[in-house]
Amino acid sequence: MNKLVVIFIFSLIISSCNNWKPNDDETYLLECYKSKSDSAFCECTLNQIKVKFSSLEEALKNEEKLPEIFLDCN
Repeated sequence: MNKLVVIFIFSLIISSCNNWKPNDDETYLLECYKSKSDSAFCECTLNQIKVKFSSLEEALKNEEKLPEIFLDCN
């Protein structure tokens, strides 16, 4: 459940992105850590999201695919 909160907060913070930017990584990780997830989980999910989606915007538009990534990183 915390993982879905991360995505919700993330979508509120980021309005539009065309590509993955270094700041996007930092923002994702900070929000992930705030959800009390451990660093291994946060790094794993970030890496898998970046592989699967060409931008943060694309990832947020396809939120229904994110739980699969979260399960793979548990």
